[in-house]
Amino acid sequence: MYNGIDVSVWQGNINFEDVKADGIEMVYIKASEGIDFIDSNFEINYEKAKAVGLKIGFYHYVTARSATQAVQEAYHFVEVTEGKTCEGKLAMDFEDLSELSVEEINNISLAFLNAVERYSNKKAVLYSDAYNASNVFGSELAKFPLWLAEYGVDEPDLNNPWKEYSGWQYTDEGRVSGIVSYVDRDYFKDEMLDNVTEAIRVTAGRPSHVVEYVNYTVKKGNTLTYIASLYHVSVNDILRVNSISNPNLIYVGQVIRIPIDSSRKQSQKFILYTVKNGDNLTKIAKRYYTTVNKLVRLNDITNPNLIYPGQIIKIPLAR
Repeated sequence: MYNGIDVSVWQGNINFEDVKADGIEMVYIKASEGIDFIDSNFEINYEKAKAVGLKIGFYHYVTARSATQAVQEAYHFVEVTEGKTCEGKLAMDFEDLSELSVEEINNISLAFLNAVERYSNKKAVLYSDAYNASNVFGSELAKFPLWLAEYGVDEPDLNNPWKEYSGWQYTDEGRVSGIVSYVDRDYFKDEMLDNVTEAIRVTAGRPSHVVEYVNYTVKKGNTLTYIASLYHVSVNDILRVNSISNPNLIYVGQVIRIPIDSSRKQSQKFILYTVKNGDNLTKIAKRYYTTVNKLVRLNDITNPNLIYPGQIIKIPLAR
């Protein structure tokens, strides 16, 4: 069991010497997101963590809305990390599940994890909170180790297809010397480690470009801007495919065809966050280095003191 943390640009400038002196033995570093984004602190976090002798793992934040798009993301992840050495298996962080069915989520996850292993010389691992591990991610994914997130408990809930965890993220409000902000704290078992010690390399060619179409049924409160953000496409793409003349006129129950381009570059400037029990806008703003006022404006929130579990809010990206 290794004392660990996971970090990204949100943690700012990290003093890894102090981190190690505080008892941290392993760090998972965000490498990439989507099809084209690279975390702006990825390189420096890797170099500094490597220099002090910490065990290292890499993770990718999945935004795919189809299995073929997930394969493109897997290739991007492997390409970004190529040439670097890490002890940890390559991790999938798939939290942006908004409006996807359980079947779609599992198809995307399986496609991504299989592709990571196919395109690299490394094994893969799945990150999930306890609820989704029990209720969403299926048994077909249990062949990949589970990095489980659950806070405020003595032991995580293992009522899931894995029945055990290889990593446990036990708080998102950890404090560690060398990091000014909150940081996720983890326990990592040996199952998170890979037996491959040489540098990551891309072992296959880039996947083919594919355009797919999925149907989306308009719900109360939906706008074309919101629907476009869910699928990482432009409003103009939706207008063109559906021959919609008035972008402000859609109705509940209307079926809209969404074009999903497997290699489309991402242009959105925010992520979608699902409110959890105990959340408030102040806490969310602090975690993502933004302000309550920005969250209120971006989400058209009338009462900043009233948000509820399951609500989806946009968070501006600090890229």
